[in-house]
Amino acid sequence: MNDHSWMYQVSLEGLHKINYYNGVEGFINYTLSNPKNISGDNIRCPCERCKNKKFFDPNVVTTHLL
Repeated sequence: MNDHSWMYQVSLEGLHKINYYNGVEGFINYTLSNPKNISGDNIRCPCERCKNKKFFDPNVVTTHLL
């Protein structure tokens, strides 16, 4: 997950591009494979509000990022 360019894939109208959605999916998969980011069935949420301090179900994290 070295390429972070997907995080900046927003159109002029403020809508996320398909690369962003794919990047979020890749991020979730990468996070699930990294034990330090997992607590039970939950993963750290890197959204602006949670700041990697809270753990949620991967579906919730996806929602926060989208």
